[in-house]
Amino acid sequence: MERTFYCPACHGQLLVNERIIFSAQNEHGDRGLILLTPDLGDYRALKHPAFKIKEGEHVDFFCPICHVNLIVEKRNRKFTRVMMLEYDDEYEILFSQIAGEKCTYVIGEHSFRAFGDDADENTNFWGARPNY
Repeated sequence: MERTFYCPACHGQLLVNERIIFSAQNEHGDRGLILLTPDLGDYRALKHPAFKIKEGEHVDFFCPICHVNLIVEKRNRKFTRVMMLEYDDEYEILFSQIAGEKCTYVIGEHSFRAFGDDADENTNFWGARPNY
């Protein structure tokens, strides 16, 4: 599948060698790099062991190129926003900034997909898509 991820601010490519690269900051102001898998719904991450992030902690994600904070607030929740290009179709990707919360949304012009055990928190009983 031909897929790439890029910063919504500078359009810089974030996908390098099968990992999406972010700079990040935990609640204590400690900074580090986080590498995520491009497989939507896979929440494995790589980081230096000295960069501590606790379960339930809020983490800010930044573009490693232009350093813009990728936070977006939707319905009183904080998400990280990146863009994905897949076979010439553009999608907005939102994922939770709470460590350990498995919640990812892929929003296209005419489509919506949710991934993760915690994604249902933001959808209703009938499966209607959230108003993002």
